[in-house]
Parts: sequence; C-alpha cells; structure tokens
Amino acid sequence: MSLRKIYLLFFICLLGSTAPMAAQSIVAQLDLGRREPQPDFYEYSNVDQGLVTLGATSKVSTRYIGLTKYDSDLKKEWSKKVLEQNGRKTIDFLAVVGPNILVFVSEEFPKERVIKTYYYQYDLDGNERASEAILSVYPLEKEQRVNLQYVMSRDKRKLLCFKNLKNKRDSEQVLYYIFDDEGDVTVDGEINLRYPDNRFEVKDVRVSNQGNVYLLGKFARSNNVRDADDQKYIIYRHDARRQDGHEIPIELGDRYITNLAFRLDRDENIYLAGFYSNRSADELAGTILQRIDNNGRLSLNAIEPFSQNFLSNYLSKSQINRGRELRNFQLQDIVLRSDGGVLLMAEKVYLTYQSYRDIYGYWVEREIYHYEDVILTSVSASGEIEWHAIIDKQQVSDNPHSLSYFNAISTSGIHLFYEYRPRRRKLNIYYNTIGIDGEVSDRMPLFKTYKSGNEFYPKFCEQVNNDEAIMVYYSNRGRMLTVVKVRFTTS
Repeated sequence: MSLRKIYLLFFICLLGSTAPMAAQSIVAQLDLGRREPQPDFYEYSNVDQGLVTLGATSKVSTRYIGLTKYDSDLKKEWSKKVLEQNGRKTIDFLAVVGPNILVFVSEEFPKERVIKTYYYQYDLDGNERASEAILSVYPLEKEQRVNLQYVMSRDKRKLLCFKNLKNKRDSEQVLYYIFDDEGDVTVDGEINLRYPDNRFEVKDVRVSNQGNVYLLGKFARSNNVRDADDQKYIIYRHDARRQDGHEIPIELGDRYITNLAFRLDRDENIYLAGFYSNRSADELAGTILQRIDNNGRLSLNAIEPFSQNFLSNYLSKSQINRGRELRNFQLQDIVLRSDGGVLLMAEKVYLTYQSYRDIYGYWVEREIYHYEDVILTSVSASGEIEWHAIIDKQQVSDNPHSLSYFNAISTSGIHLFYEYRPRRRKLNIYYNTIGIDGEVSDRMPLFKTYKSGNEFYPKFCEQVNNDEAIMVYYSNRGRMLTVVKVRFTTS
C-alpha cells in the first residue's frame, strides 16, 4: 500500500472548562468497488474542499496512470490520463498546493546512468500547466541513490522537496526545492552541516509558511550509547531566500532524550517537545518543552518529571521506588496550544515473536505488532505537566497498517479514532473525546454497521478543517475502498 498523507496541525481552542458530549456524523462518502481502480494516492484541496486521487486508470492494468477529481461531496468531477508506464518510472508523490495539482515521477535512464525526477502540473479544472518538467537529475548508482522526500507547510501553500545525500564521511548535505501556491519552484539550494554524514541522522524536516527550512538532527559522538553525552541534538534554521542558516543547540544536561519532535507556529516560533529518561535512551521519565523564537533565542527550557500518581498506572510502588521508568511508549504527535503550551500524544508500541512449524516442517518466526494505550499529556506554556489522559486499547496483528489511531481536534475537544473490538462488543471504528481538562468520554462507535474483515487505515486520514476529517477504510478483503467525510458536532 503506497498511500501517503500530509498531516495538518491545529491549535486547540480553549473554550469552556469541560468537554461537552461530542457526536460524529458522516456527511459524504465515496465507495470504489470491485470494478473501479483504487487510487495509490489522494490529497485534499483547501481551495474547493474537494479530493484529488492518483492511480491506475484501469482495474486490470497498471499501464496508464491518471488523476481523478471529486467535489466537496465526494462526487466525481473529471478524470484525466497523466502518463504511461514503461517499467522504469516510479510515482513518487501527489500534492495539491493552492489551486495546483502536482504529480512527481522518478525515472531511470540506464544508458545515461542517471535518474531524473520530473513533475506534471494541472489546475483544479484539469487543465495541464506542465508536463515532465525536470526537477532534479542524479547519478544512477545504487550506493548513492536517495529518493526525494516531500513536506507541506502548515497552510498547504508551500511544498518542500528535499534529498538527504549519502556522503559517507563527508559533511551532511541536504538538497531542496520549494514550490509556492502558484505551482512554481520559487527557490532551490542546499544545506551543508558541519557534521559527518555517517554520524549524523536527520530526524525531521519542515518548511514554514514563509518558505524557510527547519531541520532536527541527531549527532552520535560514539557508536554505542553508554552515556547521555554520546548523542547531541540540534535544530537548524535555513533562510531559503538568503541561502544561509544557523544552528540552534539543544541543551538538556545529563539526561537521555527518548522521543523528540518539533513544530512551527505561524510566526516561525519553534516548539521542541518530547520525553527524556534518567536511565537509558528507550525509557520515559518525564517531558521536555523548549520554545525558540523566530530570532533563534531560547525563551523556554522546561523539564518536568512524571508524578508517582501517573506512573502508578503502569508501575508498582516498589518499581517506582527503585527508579523504574515507562517503556515502549513512542511519541506520535505534538499539538500546539493557543496559549503557548503543547499536547504530547504517545502510544505504547512493541513487537513480540511467535515461532511455529509450517506444513512443510520448517520453523517460521512470526512478528506480532502490539499497539496499546495512548497517553495524552498536557504541558502548560511554562512547561509544567497539567494532566494526563489515558485511552485504553489493545490492538494486536501481524499487519501494522490498520493499527494505531487517528486524531482530530474541534471545539468539542480532541477526538481519537481507532479500529477495535471491545469485550462483548462488535468490531468498529471507535472514538473517545478528550476535553480541555483531560476528561475522557466513553468509547463510542463511529459506524452503525462495520464488518469483520474491514481494515481502517489511520495513517491515510486527514483533518481538513476545524469541523471535518476524511477517513479511509477497506472492506470485502481489500476489494472496496471507502472514503468518508466526518463532521464533528456537539450534543
């Protein structure tokens, strides 16, 4: 499955002190059945609230790739063939930037020993604006091949295309191209960092609404993490217009950083948040929040340990007294609050293994994925933990695609959607709503009917405005794709 999604971040609206009961309603639905080709990509359009999909034009052949445009009610408006496959092309990405549809393709040219990345461009009415416009040309060498990656700005009016080059022992180098909402490449350039490529890991790259590039990276001073000083994190801000930048160090003393991520607000203030440990690089003892203004000055550096009361949800009193910390929790998202605080969302994720003998007598080891509780931690603008909310679930499968959750935010609170079969209840996509003070609603089913064998894909879902989200699931053993538009209402 190759659907790819760009996630939107929204400020929490601080309205009221308690969470009202929230209900969800299906306002539009698209069903693509057995006779219709299913798309590989889809993107929402902020301009007309419609949907754009990209995939094979036929159910029986993948030779021709085409676009299909749907209106705000998910009714088909037009279809258009974009390209013909020749065995050397890879469809990289579909983006909707303002009123422009961009389709990115990488193609290998063995005789020239290069790989070219180019794009097709259409407007929302299906009129062609560009065909096979070259974006980059790079040597076709396996050890050097690095695919372009794509990131949208928060307002979906800037698209960053970047390539993190493999330079082995040379310095870290990132090439980039930025599209604006006119569908044009406004600037391209490169970022050169002073760290050796084989010791530096790019953790996250983002583009601001203003078109500047931000990078979170980790430098390993040694191959074995024995001490908190063995690893160093930095934020790098690159001014794309001036083609220069500066490094912002992250100082946290002798603590291990377990999970770390960052977000940008509309004014290019940086919110760096995550978890730390006093013991190792895979445990959690508390939260980190740093706020860096748009001039690169550190305005907040707060480190807050978890309370014993919270830890007691997962650890015994004797374990807490011995200094045990939480394990297997991964930071999944950061939501910026309108008052300068953040909401951290972490999920318990781990693997177990099961060995069995197949019908031919060979031993097979099966990977089993576990996606369990989601913890929401509210951190104030001063860096203090205000509350925790726990969504209890136990999802187990050898296929992780339908596991985990999708979150959306409205004036009613934060809604978490996940496929689940509670005890003595039927399989469905359930949701909980978490209010401003951390209170958790009862678990509620989203659909009146949802059959066993359906597969919900939370990573393909997207909140499209303050009141609506698009969700995706497959039914009939993957033969039918259903896209629904859900509206959040307050009862």
